[in-house]
Amino acid sequence: MSRQRRRLVAVFALCVAVGLAFGVGGYSTASPDRSVNVTVAEPSEAYLAFGERLQCGPGSAGDDQTLVRNRLPENTTVEQIDVTVQAVGGYVRVGGTDGEVQQLRPGKALDLTVGGSYDPGDAAEIRVNPPTASNVSGADSLRVQLDAATGPNVDVSGGTQTYAVDCPGTYSASGNETGTTTRNQTAADG
Repeated sequence: MSRQRRRLVAVFALCVAVGLAFGVGGYSTASPDRSVNVTVAEPSEAYLAFGERLQCGPGSAGDDQTLVRNRLPENTTVEQIDVTVQAVGGYVRVGGTDGEVQQLRPGKALDLTVGGSYDPGDAAEIRVNPPTASNVSGADSLRVQLDAATGPNVDVSGGTQTYAVDCPGTYSASGNETGTTTRNQTAADG
């Protein structure tokens, strides 16, 4: 072996020995100094929080209800919210606050886009009204899936919320019935 090669091997061996002696290169295991916990946020605490409840009602009783609230940090604006809304157990009419509502039959889904400028604390709203079709049952519940919420430096998606809306059907004698709601979380991402 040449003299130069011996020196190279000696330097390499010395580096390995120093690394092992001082612990710089001799790790066989590592353990963290701090623990890490990951939890799913409650729907009301998520960055984009679903509304607590939705009510189905005739006239203005079902109008202007909180669908999603922007809880992102200061100066974070959401400009568009895309959701899929599905009627469960009956008919219901839903729409954004632009005045246009569409009737959904049981199991049918509607892609709904709510545009605007939603600063932190602001809420996108939805309308939930009884069906207009003759002699049909109103929906028992409404399933809402957050498909996307976008804006400058914002791209959030995911989460599903099911609301018990108890919509009155068109066979109702008084026509002024309104259902109350409770919330049943099926999945949420914050």
